[in-house]
Amino acid sequence: MNIQSEDEPAQPASPISPSTWLAAPASLSHPGPDEVHIWRIRLEQDETVLQKMHAVLSADERQRALQFKFEKLQKRFVISRGALRDILHRYTGHAAANIVFEYEAHGKPQLAAAFKQNGIQFNLSHAENLALCGVAWRRAIGVDVECIRSLHDAERIAQRFFSARENAMFGALPPAEKTAAFYNCWTRKEAFIKALGEGLTHPLHRFDVAFVEGEPPALLNTRPDPLEAARWTLQALAPGEGYAGAFVVSGKEAHLQCWEWDAPRH
Repeated sequence: MNIQSEDEPAQPASPISPSTWLAAPASLSHPGPDEVHIWRIRLEQDETVLQKMHAVLSADERQRALQFKFEKLQKRFVISRGALRDILHRYTGHAAANIVFEYEAHGKPQLAAAFKQNGIQFNLSHAENLALCGVAWRRAIGVDVECIRSLHDAERIAQRFFSARENAMFGALPPAEKTAAFYNCWTRKEAFIKALGEGLTHPLHRFDVAFVEGEPPALLNTRPDPLEAARWTLQALAPGEGYAGAFVVSGKEAHLQCWEWDAPRH
């Protein structure tokens, strides 16, 4: 869910430093049991890539693309879904165009039963010109990326969605630190509910994340089951200048590898 003020256009905030995103290896099977792979996908691509990605989409995905009002949004959808299919092809060996998705009760996509033999789990998030795809092996995963913008009503949004602890921490911050803290908190909370597969049907105030500077990223508390927090690992991501990101994966080990998606040229 992309965050933007309801009352006025959002303005870009100060950028954050990007992480190092490496070229992916030539061949892949699946992440190790303690690994998480995060792929960065740039959604501004040339016409050749756009056509290749459009060609691998299913009929319903092509129809979904046409439902976007603006052409640039249609193109971003085509690239993000086509790139997802290409990434899953690299892990499963199935042709990108042949991959079939199923959807959980709250809309989270997963590989259909015929494609699940190697245990790949994934999650996709996109904002503006960037998408992130998280991949894990036999572990639930959620990923979120947001474009950082100055929000004049961040406090109002926080009061609506953040927990009591998070609001107390957020309210005590100096104004200069609030934009970064807001997006740190939001992406970490969004990644968790996506990992659960519940989306915004899961109340955001029922769990706490660490998000202020100097506090290591973590899922701190979960309610009503306080033991739930210990079943997950949360890590922050730095997708690039002007973006914030995070992922959550089940289990307590998450050795991270960050890769840049390079569109197939053949």
